[in-house]
Amino acid sequence: MKANVSSEDQADARPELRIPATAVSRGIGIGPAVLLDGMQCVAHKSDLAPAQIENEIERFRSAVRRAGGELTKLIASDKTESPESASGIFGVHLLILEGSSFITNIESLIHDQRANADWAVREVAKDFAERQKSVADEHLRDKYLDVQDVADRIIRALGAQTQPYAAAPGSVLIVSELMPSRLMDLAKSGPTAVISEHGGWTSHTSILARELKLPVVTGVKNIDRVVSVGDAIIVDGFDGQIIIRPTQDTINHFVGFSNTQQTSNEIPAADGNPLRTLDGHEITIRANADLPYAYQIGARSGAKGIGLYRSEVILSQFRRFPAEAEQTAVYRQIAKLVGDAGVRIRTFDISADQIDGREAARERNPSLGLRSIRLSLTDPSHFRTQVRAILQAAHQNTVDIVLPMISGVFDVLRLIGIIDDERANLKREGILIGDPRIGAMIEIPSAVMTANEIARHVDFLCLGTNDLVQYLLAVDRDNETVAGWYQTLHPAVIRAIGEVIAAGNNAGIPVAICGEIAGSAFYVPLLIGIGARELSMNVNSIPQIRHLISGIAVTEAAQLVESIKKYETADEIECVLRAHYLKTWNHLFPAGLLSSKYPQ
Repeated sequence: MKANVSSEDQADARPELRIPATAVSRGIGIGPAVLLDGMQCVAHKSDLAPAQIENEIERFRSAVRRAGGELTKLIASDKTESPESASGIFGVHLLILEGSSFITNIESLIHDQRANADWAVREVAKDFAERQKSVADEHLRDKYLDVQDVADRIIRALGAQTQPYAAAPGSVLIVSELMPSRLMDLAKSGPTAVISEHGGWTSHTSILARELKLPVVTGVKNIDRVVSVGDAIIVDGFDGQIIIRPTQDTINHFVGFSNTQQTSNEIPAADGNPLRTLDGHEITIRANADLPYAYQIGARSGAKGIGLYRSEVILSQFRRFPAEAEQTAVYRQIAKLVGDAGVRIRTFDISADQIDGREAARERNPSLGLRSIRLSLTDPSHFRTQVRAILQAAHQNTVDIVLPMISGVFDVLRLIGIIDDERANLKREGILIGDPRIGAMIEIPSAVMTANEIARHVDFLCLGTNDLVQYLLAVDRDNETVAGWYQTLHPAVIRAIGEVIAAGNNAGIPVAICGEIAGSAFYVPLLIGIGARELSMNVNSIPQIRHLISGIAVTEAAQLVESIKKYETADEIECVLRAHYLKTWNHLFPAGLLSSKYPQ
């Protein structure tokens, strides 16, 4: 952390101003403000003569080859074996170039509109990005920036003149939205932090920022109205706030605070033995992994199988609904890699417009509309194809099926009926299949309230806490204006988690916690105390969570849960948890986590 703030900045007569933000990469950054606009390459339309079309398409293809070469070099230069690294992220960009309809759609637009390649790239990218923004799964929604990033790379390869987005070392960069490639370029100049209007925790830009250890906050709108170029700014990537024109006392406080956050706990490597709490309770950790090499990293960290495979990732890879044989090959590959530990494949969690992309199909609120299992039951053709592929991949492999957005027993029975139909059809066709277990994703209030009944008809439950908090509290988790109401520690959320775990115990079936809280050190003791014995998380969270779990006892975690039952607000519960952690388990937590307000 640097503090390049001049005495002139400090002497600014205007008052100190604090603005709340969403922290997506932790740390403290202090420096003068630099406002960056126009982060996308501009492309204007030019009409071509018929004789120019083929040459323009060839010019475009050459640019694609150059862009692909650049990405290949970026991937090769990064030695980090992680899906959430530069190589993993730019590998996704390469897939967009090499294995999707993105390129063919651009060529078609050049031909049909007799338009220049630069404009066609931007138009197709705009359409792809709009579709991506409407995806129900937040892990995929933020990836619209990747499409725009690839488009910019192609446009630059076509010869567009772009200004170098550099800033003096030690600056705080302020942008509307920031693509991964731009962040990599800007990081070379040594900024102390980034403030962005758009972008969430799961965006590739945020992931890269965390890898670069660059503090980033988002959700700050119209900041250009209250900050001028050169104003001193503090970015607090722990509490989630920005401080404009801080006083000297404030600067001193944050410089001192930052200097205490530079070390982290030494975490021992996984030894292959079962993970147990101090009082001997075994806790299973699985990986949320969508790509083979992601699971390889998770397995080395101690993951036992894949607890959540988001199958809609293959739609991004193919840029269409893959055929039965194609899906079977993908599922079989990941299943063989995981082995006996098993993979749980969540069926397509998508919205209606992702089937045909029609504007008319788009809904004002896709999270509450025709999506996920509702779509599978309304238009079951794609679901049947996927079920057939999973059944075949399960032959001689440990593969389970997870049904998302279940609202009650009626959904479960209808879906199991379709699965049974396709099982019978495949047997009649003489095709070898396996016998996957069936699980229900509990993520909406009606499923929580009927969890006992649902548990009687399935083999396991998956608790999707991200959507559960959103639906239970009626808060759009991507809407910055209501972010304060998205409270993971709301008493209703804690009770709901307890009810679902109890329902699984009553039925004698496992319950896996699959949301972000499963990989968050702050919430894990709470989950263990409530009764969770299986957690599925991002592979990068596994080492820290294993370390934490091995240092606590279920009995003391249960006592902690009992102690918070008398409190009525999320803030009260958070204070009690933090106080207990600081007193009892401070040595088990990442440096700095407990000394700042943890994001809800």
